[in-house]
Amino acid sequence: MLNSKFEKMLANFCSPVLLGKKVSNLVSIIKSEIPEISIVLEQYNSQFNRYDLYFKNICECENRVLIFVYKKSLLEKHFLDKEVGRLLVEFGYSTDRTLEDNLSILEKRMINSAFPHEIGLFLGYPINDVMGFIDNKGQNYKYCGYWKVYKNVEKTKRIFKSYDNMKSIINKRLDCGECIENILIRTKNNLQIA
Repeated sequence: MLNSKFEKMLANFCSPVLLGKKVSNLVSIIKSEIPEISIVLEQYNSQFNRYDLYFKNICECENRVLIFVYKKSLLEKHFLDKEVGRLLVEFGYSTDRTLEDNLSILEKRMINSAFPHEIGLFLGYPINDVMGFIDNKGQNYKYCGYWKVYKNVEKTKRIFKSYDNMKSIINKRLDCGECIENILIRTKNNLQIA
């Protein structure tokens, strides 16, 4: 059984991932709003892994669960980028490990320490923006939208606008009674989003 609250959160925070235009994103769930979140994640993985969509509880505290939603093949391809791979190694990950192994390392870091800023690499953010954030300690950015932007502001604004459009499309379809799976099936090959 699908969970309408979770579907709405996916639409609001993960539409570009759902539509294959972004490698991953994070969704913060308040446990009291979806108390059965672990069951929901099992159901969604069972139903959506066939669409290359995966849902991982990456961090949990008393009141919240942070879910990492990702397109597995896109994230694996992203990690094959030479510069991304170099930075992952620099941060203590390995290009020889599986995606799941590197996600486990990230999960441990999120549990054991402050928020690891290299998570931007896992979220598919541009390398310049990940490093700009780290070097500037989150300050001195030129624009802020889905992430803090340090370079290529105009190009990134266009990306943000396309993400907004995707979110609008998914939300409108949910509001008309469709579920995420039906939206994915209907839009698989006929949705052109800039």
